[in-house]
Amino acid sequence: MARAPGATSRGGGRWGGPDAARARLVDALRDGGRLTDPAVEAAFRAVPRHVFLPTMAAADAYQDEAFVVKTGPDGLPLSSSSQPAIMAIMLEQLGVAPGYRVLEIGTGTGYNAALIAHLVGERGTVVTVDIDADLVAKARANLDGAGYPDVIVICGDGGFGAPGHAPYDRIIVTAGAWDLAPAWLDQLGHGGRIVLPLSVRGIQLSIALEREAGYWRSRSAFRCGFIRMAGAFAGPESFLPLGPQPGLHVHTDDGRPVDAGALYAALSSPATDVPSGVAVAGLGEMGEADLWLTVTQPDLVRLTITGGGPLRGTVLPLVPLGAMSDSATVADDEPAGDLGVAALLPARAPNRGGPGYGGFEVAVRGFGSRGPGLAGRLAGQVVAWDGLDRPGTSDLSLRAYPLDTPADALPGQVILDRRHTRLVLSWPPRRPSAPGRLTGRGLDH
Repeated sequence: MARAPGATSRGGGRWGGPDAARARLVDALRDGGRLTDPAVEAAFRAVPRHVFLPTMAAADAYQDEAFVVKTGPDGLPLSSSSQPAIMAIMLEQLGVAPGYRVLEIGTGTGYNAALIAHLVGERGTVVTVDIDADLVAKARANLDGAGYPDVIVICGDGGFGAPGHAPYDRIIVTAGAWDLAPAWLDQLGHGGRIVLPLSVRGIQLSIALEREAGYWRSRSAFRCGFIRMAGAFAGPESFLPLGPQPGLHVHTDDGRPVDAGALYAALSSPATDVPSGVAVAGLGEMGEADLWLTVTQPDLVRLTITGGGPLRGTVLPLVPLGAMSDSATVADDEPAGDLGVAALLPARAPNRGGPGYGGFEVAVRGFGSRGPGLAGRLAGQVVAWDGLDRPGTSDLSLRAYPLDTPADALPGQVILDRRHTRLVLSWPPRRPSAPGRLTGRGLDH
C-alpha cells in the first residue's frame, strides 16, 4: 500500500511514534464528541490499530480515515479498515458490557473485533464472521499478534450468522446491508440489540434496533458509508461503469436499472445551479436535507457516484452527497442525455463566508435537458425541509416489520419492502417554523 505523503519509517512516520499517534487520535475523537463512553474510549486507547494494518507505517495507522485493504478486479474496494470515528459511534450504539456475547458480521482486519473483545473482557465472547478466506486468515494473525487469541474467527457467509455460538447479547454488522437477515434476529437473545449500516434508498444509516412486540424499533441512527455485503444476502445495489474506464461508477437505490450512457451524457453536459436561499452550518446539516429529500421523494431515483476518471475533477466534488434523477432509464426513442439529474451542493453565502464547514447556502445543481426543472423542484423542497424545522437523522424513526404486515396498517409513512422485512420510516410531526434564510437562523445557530 502506498504511504501517505510525508510518511517515513515503519515505526515512526509523519505522526511520531504509534503510541503518541494513538493518543492523539483518541483525544481528537473524544474532543470532537465521537467518543462519549469511557469504556469505548479505553478500548481505543488499549488496542493497537497499527498491528491490524501491517503494511502501513505504524503511526500513520492512527489517522481518522478508512483504509482499503483489498480491491476487486475492477478496482472497487472489497474490504477496508473503517474510519475510527464511525467505529466509535457504532460501538457506543451497540452498548457492550463486560461478559456479553457479541457477534460481528464482517471481520475485515480484525481491529473492530479486538475493540469489542476489550469491552466484553475475559468473561465475554466475541465471534466474528467473514466470507473472504484470505481476510479471515490475516485477521486471525492480526488478532493473535495484538493479544486477542480468544476471539473466534469464522470463514462463512455472515448472512447466516454463527448459530453454533448463539444466542448473542449484541450483533454488529460492519458491511452495508440491504435487509435484516432472519438469522441475525433469530440469534439475538432476550433484550438483545443489533447495530448495522442499513441502506435507505441508497443512503446508509447506522441503525441500532431492539425488539418490540411484533417488530423491531430503532433507538439511534447516524449517517455512514460501508462496503456492501457479499454472499446470499447481498442487496440488489451494484456499481456499474459510468463513462470511460478506469473511471466513475454509479449505483441506484434498490438496484433500479440505469442507462449509464445517458447518465454520463447528462453529467457531461452544461450544468445549471438553482439557489435555495436556505443557509446551513456545514456539510453535515446539508446531509440532513439530502436524507429528507431522498426519503420523501420516492418517485426520484437516488444515484451514488464514486471513483475517478475524467469527471473526477468536476462532477465528484460537486456531488458530495449523491444525486437524484427523474428517470433511471431512457426509452429507445429518446436522445442520449434527455433526462434530469440534480444534486445538492454548497454555494457561497453572500457576505457570510465561503463554502465549506463554516456555513454556506444550499444550492441544487441540475444536469441534462431536464436538470434545471428538477433542480428547481428540489430547491423548493429544501425550503420545505427548512420550514419543518429541519428534520434530521437523529429524529428519524425506523421500524422493521414482517414482510406480510398490511401496508394499510401503516398510514402516512414511507414503506420500503425488502426480501424479509417491511421497513417503515417516519419523522415525528413538527410545527412548521419560519424558514431559515440567509439572514436568519441558518448561519447563526
